[in-house]
Parts: sequence; structure tokens; C-alpha cells
Amino acid sequence: MIRNNVLLIMEVALATEFIWYVYRWFRSFGKKTSNARRAEKANVRKPKENISKVMFFSNEASLCRAHIISEETCLRDSCPVRYLREVESYINRAKRNLDVCMYTLTCQLLLNAIVNAHKRGVLVRIIMDHRMACNQEMQTGLFYNNGVPIRLDDLGVLMHHKFAIVDNDIVITGSVNWTMSGFFGNFEHLLVTNHCVLVQPFVNEFDKLWKIFSESSEKLQHSVQHPLIDESSQ
Repeated sequence: MIRNNVLLIMEVALATEFIWYVYRWFRSFGKKTSNARRAEKANVRKPKENISKVMFFSNEASLCRAHIISEETCLRDSCPVRYLREVESYINRAKRNLDVCMYTLTCQLLLNAIVNAHKRGVLVRIIMDHRMACNQEMQTGLFYNNGVPIRLDDLGVLMHHKFAIVDNDIVITGSVNWTMSGFFGNFEHLLVTNHCVLVQPFVNEFDKLWKIFSESSEKLQHSVQHPLIDESSQ
């Protein structure tokens, strides 16, 4: 009888010890999992600010063109001068890299902002349509003379994209070509966002085109020195 009681006590003690061990193991595992989840969340890159901006341009924008030189903006919510300055400010905030893929680019304000980004050490890359880049009004030589890398589409089809990427974090895209007539006369739109699910596809597209048009960069100097006049308009 006494022997049976001793055995029973020993079994209860062992069972209690086993249960305590299992409890400690699950508790320790739960803490590790929780810490891992917190670390994973901490490593997820979140934008410092939420940028979701839509800009619309119309034929009424021509009324604001007169005060662009004075850098004034009117009281209109859709003042194109304000929008243009916003686009310039996004270019000016580039610190690491600036990729511009543009069918037509003649706006002097933005041309200067792009070149200035290059001069302050930002890695700038330009992709343009070959025929439009040879147009006398395009001032492609401004990029070439300042050492800004530029590649041209010479595949016999239009390179009709209109977007720019700032530091792989912000994309500026829409229907408008970066021209004065585009900003101050046409019905156009621009979208600016830093949401990574929208930005990353543009980063991938630009990198893909940069590789496709790698050979066309060798033709740039001749194209700039012997520009063609494009009779078409976009």
C-alpha cells in the first residue's frame, strides 16, 4: 500500500514537472514569435508622408500664364503656376536619383531643375522619344552639354510615356507633356504619389526601357548637332 502511494506521488510529480516544462516552452516560443513579428513590422519601409496628389489642367490655365515669371499664384484652386512649382519642388527634393521618361520636354523651368539635380550629385537618367528629341525646340543639347545621361527610342515606334521617378519613392505621371502648352492650354492631368505599390511598377518599367535603349545613346551627339524638325504635334 505504502509502495503504491509512493509510486503515485512520483508519477504526479513527474507529470507536474512535464506540464511545467511544456508551459515554459510554449511561453518562450510565443515571446520569440511576438518579437519576430514586431521586428518584421519595424523593417517594413513606410513613407514618411502620404503623397496622393491629382492635378488637372484646362484651357483656362492660359489665364495664369502671364504671372509665371513673377512666381505668383492666383486664388484659383487649380492654378497651373502652383502645380508647375509643385512639380519643380518634387524634382528639387531628389537626393539619390531622378529618372525622367518623357515624350516631349521643353518647359525651361523643369529642364533647369533636372540639370541642377545632376549638378548637385543626383544620379539623373533621361529617356526620350528619338524624333521628338531631335526637334529644335527640345533643347536636348542642354542635357548632353551638362553630362546628363540620356537614351533615345529609335525603334520606329513612339516612346509616349510621361512620367518621372524621384529617389524611387515618388512617381509623377499623367497625360501632360512637360511643355508650356501642356501646362497652360490643354486639358491634361498629373498624378503624384509615393505609394510603393504604384511607384515600383514605374521603377521596373524605366529600368527595362533603359536597357532596351542602351545602344541609342551613341546616336545622341549626332542627333543633337543635326536636329530634325518634327511637323507633328502631340
